[in-house]
Amino acid sequence: MAPILGYWNLRALVEPIVLTLKQAKQPYEYKTYKLGGAPDYDKSEWLKEKENLGLEYPNLPYYIDGDLKITQTLAILRYLGRKHDLGPKGEEETIRSDLIEQGVMEMLLSLFRAWYADNDQFYEANIIKLVPYLEQKFEHTSKVLGSNQFLLGDRVTYNDFLLYSTLDYIRLFKCSLLDPHQGLKDYLDRIEALPEIEPYFKDENFKRFPITGSMAKFGSGN
Repeated sequence: MAPILGYWNLRALVEPIVLTLKQAKQPYEYKTYKLGGAPDYDKSEWLKEKENLGLEYPNLPYYIDGDLKITQTLAILRYLGRKHDLGPKGEEETIRSDLIEQGVMEMLLSLFRAWYADNDQFYEANIIKLVPYLEQKFEHTSKVLGSNQFLLGDRVTYNDFLLYSTLDYIRLFKCSLLDPHQGLKDYLDRIEALPEIEPYFKDENFKRFPITGSMAKFGSGN
């Protein structure tokens, strides 16, 4: 029986996991939960199951493979990295991978904090702070990548899919932020051209939006 990956019907935190599974050629069942629109933002599909799946920390995304049940995005990614040889090797790579992982996750979560604003005024104030923050993080990320094909050299790891998803969301939000960083643009192209990944993006069912739920000021596709 194939593992089950559960998440809302949007990209957000699940996309790096999906890409890692595709790269690993791991069949899986993708169970999506509908997140309703305004004003109620109905979560009943998930709430009906939340406490009945045997999850220690009930949350989305989750990954269930027989008796193995994992929640939390990074925990799932690390597990898949170890299982499918898509993680760091040795202490030096592990330290570097941990550092990159936390840096990219910080950048990703900054997007959601800015986009999930209570009103337009708060959203505009958030964006004023977000843009210079991202400009600085792009400088750091460009240096981290350097002349490497991927984050840890010439071998793709789960962190590449975490970074890819984050950069893709940012270019959909404000593509000009990437203009000074041709290396990051080339990196995005390289990820999309991976033999196991390319068919996913070319599939007629693939959609860039929604990234976020309908309560967000950006990313819902509304």
